[in-house]
Amino acid sequence: MSERTFDLPDRLTELRCHTTEWLEARLDELITQQRALRVEELAVRKVLDERGQVDLAEHVLRGAHNESPRTARQSLEMARRLESLPAIAAAAHAGALSPDQLKPLVEIATPETDAHWAERGPGRAPVDLERKARQQRGVTDEEATARREARELKWWWERDTGMLALRGRLPDVDGAVVRGVLERMVERMRPAKGQPWETRAHRGADALVDLAKNYADATPGRTRAHITFHVPPAGPAEVDGIPIAESTLAELADDATITAVTVDEGQLWGARTDTDDVPTETKRFVRARDQHCRVGVCEETDCDYHHLVPRSEGGGHEPENVVLAGRPCGHHQMLVPNGPWILEGDPSQPDGLQLVHRDALARAP
Repeated sequence: MSERTFDLPDRLTELRCHTTEWLEARLDELITQQRALRVEELAVRKVLDERGQVDLAEHVLRGAHNESPRTARQSLEMARRLESLPAIAAAAHAGALSPDQLKPLVEIATPETDAHWAERGPGRAPVDLERKARQQRGVTDEEATARREARELKWWWERDTGMLALRGRLPDVDGAVVRGVLERMVERMRPAKGQPWETRAHRGADALVDLAKNYADATPGRTRAHITFHVPPAGPAEVDGIPIAESTLAELADDATITAVTVDEGQLWGARTDTDDVPTETKRFVRARDQHCRVGVCEETDCDYHHLVPRSEGGGHEPENVVLAGRPCGHHQMLVPNGPWILEGDPSQPDGLQLVHRDALARAP
């Protein structure tokens, strides 16, 4: 008897006969099963490793499971670490942790903090957990050199569309310089009165063209940028949330004017609150602290500055009252005063904010 192959069109036709509620429940069930199977897979890898049956070179050579060498090594390392983290393993097996959350958690957690992270991990965005893992690892001089060697910018014409395509990567401080300039240019590109805003992506493209036009008319020479780096109570200094090596920090004085900001538990001290617009130092701090939209585990980076307590209700520009809220994902529009949802809590904690509907608050005794 031949094995029946999966027929996607037939399966889609069958699924279209079910209600939306059934489909949503089925999706939840499948995601939970996938997460449980991932933990089971790691457990199997761990036992095979104990028996000396995991040879990564041979594994990749024969194309086992179509895995890349990097994926195979990461999975084996996760399998080894997970044995000492039973609470995290149980949470992942129950479906509470996505694979993107599990990967950095096994690097962050220790047997002593296992229960803590099993409880707090599900509420934190994967990008925040990855950032925590980077902070914990720190940055060696060798890694800083490797970042520098990996820099690249490529461009090519898409002849059929008439568009110049770009792709590139810049290391820590260089990336912060370029991002900072583009961010400031984008923020200044306000539409004429009564006209709609261009998208952030359009304004970013216009900013890059403006830079090229201005440089074409200028005398080439070194320009000193201004860099703000954050000094946490523990771990390496950061630029835009990216840990940097001590040697990189020492070289900053040659390339830029620098400002050191001491941060503690996500707080910025001495920020101004008496202006009509969010002060520049607060914007820089909030963007470095949040990195992405703070609604749920959303990772949108095209964000507005949202006041937890609206300005119309007396809220100020203190960093603890300002967070990033995504624009394309619609999260900023859904928050008060324009929408029915209130984001409340402690923004200094990555999982310190929660959504509450204002009708629920009105009904509360």
